[in-house]
Amino acid sequence: MTAATRLLCLLAAALLLSLPAAYNGLPFIYPDTATYIRGAEMGVQKLVGAERLPAWVPDERATKAPASAAGQPLSPAVDTDDIKAQGSVSSVADKVVLAGRSVYYGMLLYVSFLAGSLWLTVLVHGLCAAYVLHVLMVRLWGLRERTFLGTVAALTLLTPLGVFTGFLMPDIFTGLVILCTGTLTVYWTRLSRPSRWMLGAILLFGLASHASHLPLAAALLLLAWGARRFAHRPIATPALAVVAGCLVAALAAEAAFNLAVTRFVGAPPLRLPHLTARLIDMGPGTDYLRSRCPTERWAACRFVANYPTRWDAFLFSPEPSKGAFALADSATKRRMSEEQLGLAWAVFRHAPVTVARGVAQDVVRQVFLFDVDVAGSGTDHLPMFVGRMPDRLIEDMRAMRFFDTHAAHEFWSATTYASTFAAVVLLAVFARRRVPLQSPGEASSQAFTTFTLLVLAGVLLNAVLCATLASPLERFQSRVIWLVPWIGMTWLALAWQHGALRRIKKAPVAAPLSIS
Repeated sequence: MTAATRLLCLLAAALLLSLPAAYNGLPFIYPDTATYIRGAEMGVQKLVGAERLPAWVPDERATKAPASAAGQPLSPAVDTDDIKAQGSVSSVADKVVLAGRSVYYGMLLYVSFLAGSLWLTVLVHGLCAAYVLHVLMVRLWGLRERTFLGTVAALTLLTPLGVFTGFLMPDIFTGLVILCTGTLTVYWTRLSRPSRWMLGAILLFGLASHASHLPLAAALLLLAWGARRFAHRPIATPALAVVAGCLVAALAAEAAFNLAVTRFVGAPPLRLPHLTARLIDMGPGTDYLRSRCPTERWAACRFVANYPTRWDAFLFSPEPSKGAFALADSATKRRMSEEQLGLAWAVFRHAPVTVARGVAQDVVRQVFLFDVDVAGSGTDHLPMFVGRMPDRLIEDMRAMRFFDTHAAHEFWSATTYASTFAAVVLLAVFARRRVPLQSPGEASSQAFTTFTLLVLAGVLLNAVLCATLASPLERFQSRVIWLVPWIGMTWLALAWQHGALRRIKKAPVAAPLSIS
């Protein structure tokens, strides 16, 4: 295959993955999208000056509700108080800059904005996903180009991959971090040097795009090392070193961001107190603070009358009877952030069984909670965007095909659950009957099995990390669940290409597939 043909194939796959957003008429936008862009914009403005580049949102937009082209308010629910409340979680003037909103991913969005279209970010998402899948399916596993494109089309229609390709958040890179880590560690010796560089670059950017990707990749690296050490899998030392190097580089990038914020703002960035919110929502945190706040001076005690409250209300709600972090002054916000580990340990010592049981229940719940709820917005969501998005973009959101409708949510949720269930059944049947999936020999088949197990482990680890460090949420698991149907489709395609399906009925039932 020529380079031009390969490029056309990748572009076609990227366009297929962009179809959900194209059908919507606009990329899928989340309230945090603006946070990423503003973070990158502020950094660039510090370097080149605020007047040299167009502003994402003019300053005066943060103090008044926007008007439509006809001069009428965009929504009766939008007012100045709403806008101020939405901006109360962070404030440069108060030296409150949040960590965890990657300036590096924000730079991708900001460059797209400066170039004139946020669709450039969607294209980058699609090309990254298409490249990783193409390396695996075509170059490593020998599937045909039409099979690759057909699989991409099926993933777009039946899984959340297409939705997250068009979603202006770093969630698409969670699955790609899993795939890149697995590909580099398992197939290092079969990868060309350019492929190693490209996969390493995608992995590094993915790690720098969101804080949750770092522990996920670290856990997968540990599993890969364990497969080499204890299961004697032929995983190359350079592969482990490259993944470890990407982790170190991503940590260094975060440290550089922290230093830059400290220098320009006068205080280091702070992390949202997810652990505190999590334990208060679960119950043990509420019980502990109610019993100890009269004598112990935790920052969260200032709002103990509001507990119990949902974790997202604790963090973001401006309502005096529900919120906490968003209502606090800058000093209290910083204390909440700094105290969350100590408070979490105190709550665990106070009620270890209750906390452990609650976390375990939430992990199980998160594994099976993957509704696709990020496609589309409604009138009720507009206050979260006002003052943070340009007027024209908010008007475009009102014109989206999926605005004020649950059609996209219902369709992709139904197809995702159906395709995931079908893939699990298919994988169980193939593993039980030991269906041969590759013809080159035992080493190739063993590598494929190791890779599959690493990817499935990544899906489960994502649920564990999200449910433990944050709280169960549909989006957290739907961002990676597409990997399960993809593995099922790939197994089916390989079995068909190598004629294994015709031998299933004749093959005796064997012992379950083992990693040993």
